[in-house]
Amino acid sequence: MSERTGLTHVASFVLRESGSDAPLPEIAAAWLADAVPPPAVEEAVPALAEALTALAADGLLTVRRFRTWPAAWVDGASVAGERLTVETRVAGTWLPGPARDGLLVARVTEAGRAYLGRA
Repeated sequence: MSERTGLTHVASFVLRESGSDAPLPEIAAAWLADAVPPPAVEEAVPALAEALTALAADGLLTVRRFRTWPAAWVDGASVAGERLTVETRVAGTWLPGPARDGLLVARVTEAGRAYLGRA
């Protein structure tokens, strides 16, 4: 995908990475591995958080919180709107390891899959 499709480079990356239920730490790890030189997680979080919340607001992906992972999608609690914005701005949300309030996992919606198919 490119700017002509309406998504930033970061948003395109997050949408593609979320194609099969992606925990936020996995998205961050893939983003950091793709960058040369790799930034610190704290440097990457603002761009990743902005992309994720914009994609969710546009209905291209959805985010749920899980106490354990992997788990059935229906077992997660939806995280959206202002709550998603606040939580994704915290670097710890994107780091691997035990999450205090549960792991956030992104999933591409039907609209997101259609968007990916057109791009």
